Amino acid sequence: MTSPFTTATGSQRYAVDSSRLIKLDPAPAIRADTPEARAFMAEMKRVAAAAEAPPDPVLVAKNRAVQAHTVFRQNGQIIAAVWRDGQSQMTNALGAKLDWPSMEKRTAGMTDAQRRDYIAQQIVKHMGPGVTVERYGESGAAPTRGAINDEQNKANIKERRRLGLEIL
Repeated sequence: MTSPFTTATGSQRYAVDSSRLIKLDPAPAIRADTPEARAFMAEMKRVAAAAEAPPDPVLVAKNRAVQAHTVFRQNGQIIAAVWRDGQSQMTNALGAKLDWPSMEKRTAGMTDAQRRDYIAQQIVKHMGPGVTVERYGESGAAPTRGAINDEQNKANIKERRRLGLEIL
């Protein structure tokens, strides 16, 4: 039985079975003159063009309007947020401390509100000293993602200026 592993060396292709290396036909896997290849290339061009397109202003406004469920600050700086739409954002250092696969399993049967509460609790467990937790819950007035992102951007620009770094 041959494994799905293949490798290419120059124009040669090989596959590995249980005990030996097998030289394969040097023909390319996808021929450029087939309908499948043309459809594949057309789709790749469409995806590339979409990536270069400016963002949809309606979607940007909708995204910025999402309200916070919980905001976490350390030494006055926002280091994490859980949003009412179920998304979360945090520093890379904090995100690396969380056991995401375990959290996903533990929250599988929960409502969206319970899941947001659970994620907020896990973030609190992994935060260091000097943490302030601003809990807004599921309803009522709360800062928007846009306002939080703007605050973070201002803090980043201020820090870059303090360090004498280029502002992008």
